[in-house]
Amino acid sequence: MSRPTWRLPAGVSRGTWDYLQSKSIAGDYDSYFAQHALMRLDLEFLQEHLPPLDDPQRPPVIADLGCGTGRVSRALSPLGYRLVNVDLSSYMLAELTRKTEHPEQNCCIQANLVDLGCLAPNSLDMAVSLFSSIGMIRGHKHRLQFLKSLRSALKPGARLLLHVHNRYHSLWDPAGPAWLLSTKWKSLFTKDWEFGDRVYSYRGLPAMFLHIFSRGELRKLLVSAGYESVEMTPINLTGDAVMRPRVLTPLSAGGYFALAGRSRG
Repeated sequence: MSRPTWRLPAGVSRGTWDYLQSKSIAGDYDSYFAQHALMRLDLEFLQEHLPPLDDPQRPPVIADLGCGTGRVSRALSPLGYRLVNVDLSSYMLAELTRKTEHPEQNCCIQANLVDLGCLAPNSLDMAVSLFSSIGMIRGHKHRLQFLKSLRSALKPGARLLLHVHNRYHSLWDPAGPAWLLSTKWKSLFTKDWEFGDRVYSYRGLPAMFLHIFSRGELRKLLVSAGYESVEMTPINLTGDAVMRPRVLTPLSAGGYFALAGRSRG
């Protein structure tokens, strides 16, 4: 669906909009990532931090922000959890609906992550946003707006689980240092460009956008949005295991899982 740049949703770049409007990308999303180690690791990490299923009559409600084709839903629905699946791509949500074996436990909402007025206040027992979905939001102010509105939807004491890629692991790539210098330089002189922004070719799309975080940037963003008890867990370069934090972790980690809570107060 062609749309002029000035009419794109808040925080959505041209490349991301084209990605969201691609039926073919949604159709082969699961097969394309079938062997991706990180997509196994993040589900394992999530299941270690789920809220308890104490009352089968009132199962916890978990929101998956940037749900894609519903891999989180397919992992958690059989366990008894209720899922609120949010994505801006109608094609991704259609794939989720087609593949779910537990439609009664799933609610699908087509919405921009920057505008989560669709979520009722104090309604979620947990929220997740995996595979660097937050990095697809362009602009610090829009990422902050996403986190603040999501916090309002969490129940007191509930937690958010995020995944991001680590900006400084690019130092280990042949072209990484040059990219770091270029994105930093461009952020100094170009409006609406931030240190860590990256535009690249992806599956036939010429200008896919992703913001890549540092550990300190993500922690500061979560605290600014009002989250507490922020826990950062580093992931190795291959994405198949978490790492024990060490002195050089900010340079050697491939990414991070971040757990952050809403205060019970």
